[in-house]
Amino acid sequence: MKLASEVSADKLRGGFYSPAGLVRVCLERVSTLATGTGSLRVLEPSAGDGAFLRGIVAHPLRERVGDVVAVEILEPEAAACRDGGAALGESLHVHHGSFLDDHVQPAPSFDVVVGNPPFVRFQFVDADERRKAEAIATRLGVALKGVSNLWIPILLKAVSCLRTGGVFAFILPAEFLTGISASTVRDWLLAHTTELRIDLFPPNSFPAVLQEVVVLSGRRLDVSAGTANLTVFDHSGDRPAWSHQVRPGTPTWTNFLLTPAQADAYTGASRLAGCIGLGGAVRFRVATVTGANDFFSVDEATVERYELEPWARPLLPRIRNAPGLVFTQRDHDRILSEGGKGRLLDFAATAPDPSEVSGPTGYLGLGERDLLHERYKCRIRTPWYRVPVVAPGELLLSKRSHLFPRVVLNTVSAVTTDTIYQGRLTAAYARRGRAVAASFHNSLTILSAEIEGRSFGGGVLELVPSEVARLRIFVADELAEDLGRLDAISRSTDPDKDSLLVEETDRRLAKAVDGLDDSVLATLADARRTLLQRRLDRNRS
Repeated sequence: MKLASEVSADKLRGGFYSPAGLVRVCLERVSTLATGTGSLRVLEPSAGDGAFLRGIVAHPLRERVGDVVAVEILEPEAAACRDGGAALGESLHVHHGSFLDDHVQPAPSFDVVVGNPPFVRFQFVDADERRKAEAIATRLGVALKGVSNLWIPILLKAVSCLRTGGVFAFILPAEFLTGISASTVRDWLLAHTTELRIDLFPPNSFPAVLQEVVVLSGRRLDVSAGTANLTVFDHSGDRPAWSHQVRPGTPTWTNFLLTPAQADAYTGASRLAGCIGLGGAVRFRVATVTGANDFFSVDEATVERYELEPWARPLLPRIRNAPGLVFTQRDHDRILSEGGKGRLLDFAATAPDPSEVSGPTGYLGLGERDLLHERYKCRIRTPWYRVPVVAPGELLLSKRSHLFPRVVLNTVSAVTTDTIYQGRLTAAYARRGRAVAASFHNSLTILSAEIEGRSFGGGVLELVPSEVARLRIFVADELAEDLGRLDAISRSTDPDKDSLLVEETDRRLAKAVDGLDDSVLATLADARRTLLQRRLDRNRS
């Protein structure tokens, strides 16, 4: 986690100025939704430099706009708003202050709400603003979960300012579709709005925007029927628009980025006999948290120099250090021979006392010299160097991945740090680890990883244990015999080995599972590539 002092001023204020193209998309959507001929009362809750005000001035919608209320927390930006919207004359009212302020309690009287709320994680928000945000969420019946973000309470409060039938259009981060913190917001919108639409954009559409964004729009209702129709409009032009029925409680909306045909194939395959959530076969959990990986992970030379052998356990440092689907003793020996940190120090209470041996005592002294014992994760332990090492499981799973997560059979009983999950087979799937490892890397399972997971900087895919448990998988015992062949593909030097692994797993799985034919798998593969490409494109946005 970064501190406020470690990030830029732009990041702290959540700033990117709204590109004119995104503003136009929002205003066009408002024009479509705001039927009738009456004068429109407009709210912009986080006006920035006035991009939406300038957009209104230049848009045909201006002819229908009556009052415009703009709120901006920074005085220089508020002044820019007044200048940018000067053509609106006396109908423009710019307020300098935070939209979250307790005294800003506008009645639900607005016809239109538009904006680009700041994307600022709560760790960078001062305590008073967080208190205001939490109070707003509580008043609206929303619990702020996970790593929450300032755009959430601003969006909620702004939409609640709409009269029944009023319309909104917001520029939001793409994490709106997937983030745990956004899940309650999505459910709130389903309960209080209708005619929801998400606009998607190809990469590099807005070079000044440093992360993927979407436009979310819709109409305010007092109470919704629960199930809502969600339209997705893709501005890339490949698949212009499609719709899905959405129910509250849906863990992620990523699957709604699929076409109905792709979504139907995913749902149909998931309902086939033998398809289960991965958690039914394997319990993956967070592995060892040391608080100082560089210190507790050591190479062979360090083990020998400080006589650490009694406390050194075999470690798989990164999933890339396991080139195949089976992590073998030869793989581990290679890590050590190449000078890698393939050992984890485990000063358990059942092990010899390191303070009675000069070598380990000297090594621990190096840690104290570097003040490791004062780090939070270390200082809450007694002694500080006794790491609670998570026992090795039969299977390993990468927490973060580039193309797709990998499941690896752990034949070395290697421990891992928290970059790799440790998995234990459930009683119902005992002694079927080879089948799980061989069956995992197929189009259905990897597509479910794209749907259930989330991506951050660089387009990296991350899965938490609860999401891992929901991944869809067929555990085909017939594939256990094929693990050697699949392992060889994963280890090959072929630049297309990742695609070849998925294709070969698909081919073999189709023979083992009734109803999972080539056409279904082809549709699932296309759907996976669609979501994968969108995720990777975030690194180029």
